[in-house]
Amino acid sequence: MSRRCLAVHPGALGDVLLAGAALAHLSALGYRPTLAVTSRLVPLFEASGSVDAVVDLEGLGLHRLFMESPDRRALQDLESFDAVVCWMGAGDATFRSNLARIGRPNVVARAAPPAGAGVHVSRHLVESLALLGPLSEDVPAAPFRVAETARAKAGEWLVVRGISAGDAIVLQPGAGSPVKVWPGFVALARRLRETGRPLVALAGPADHAVVRSLLDAGVVRDDSVARDWTLPEIAALLGHARAAVGNDSGPTHLAAAVGCPTVAIFGPTDPAVWAPVGAHVAAIDGHADGAAWPGLERVEAALGALLARSAGDAPREPAHAGAEGTWR
Repeated sequence: MSRRCLAVHPGALGDVLLAGAALAHLSALGYRPTLAVTSRLVPLFEASGSVDAVVDLEGLGLHRLFMESPDRRALQDLESFDAVVCWMGAGDATFRSNLARIGRPNVVARAAPPAGAGVHVSRHLVESLALLGPLSEDVPAAPFRVAETARAKAGEWLVVRGISAGDAIVLQPGAGSPVKVWPGFVALARRLRETGRPLVALAGPADHAVVRSLLDAGVVRDDSVARDWTLPEIAALLGHARAAVGNDSGPTHLAAAVGCPTVAIFGPTDPAVWAPVGAHVAAIDGHADGAAWPGLERVEAALGALLARSAGDAPREPAHAGAEGTWR
């Protein structure tokens, strides 16, 4: 009989997606993972097929385990699991001690490797599970699916704009921090428009200024900007795309997760640690050229290589194919 394991990850979208291999490893060990994440991520992971269940992290009340004498109720919900994995609280002895009181195998580890370790996050998270069973040399496959309703809505949105499924290049010009925004999106969009490829831009709540630069330059149509979509809808749109180009951001990781050919552009962060995991991913930075960012030509070349390679692959089912992980 399979065992239930609670896996707690407090991070943002991209961080949690990098835990896909670890969640798949838990399944390979015979556990049925229940993933605890922030409420915004719950609908996306509920439909993903990557875990047995998803719960709102806040509802668990794990903050009480940081107290010297927690209320007994703080442990009761955890006792229904056969094991608990917390990618949080590793630096707090009180939290670790209280979690051990549930009398179940438990792992408390950092959500990312120490600075300078040079280990990819996905590998770090898998290796954090060594206490629960033997580790595999291979990266576990991390399936990721999208709700049919979201898939249909994204498809209809494209049709209204005269874009066929599998044609659009999706641009993710924003990021969680302005310092992670590649400055070449306008130039890239201009080049792509010259090839006749339809372009779509994603705009989250913090991305409107950078998207405005694309609109002002006339390289993206206003009606081709997907503004403030839900995460399941963004995943579905990316699943319909020909390819995606984005910064080190959650939607770029999501593109890779759903199997979309993805160019991930890195500046201040290290792709050896943070690159998206997927079967069709090119993560590039400027280090080879001694620059803060890769140049336009390198981004174009990476995208062209992905498009050429994926053109020879078998047809991809939008937003359904599981993406193989790769250690970096």
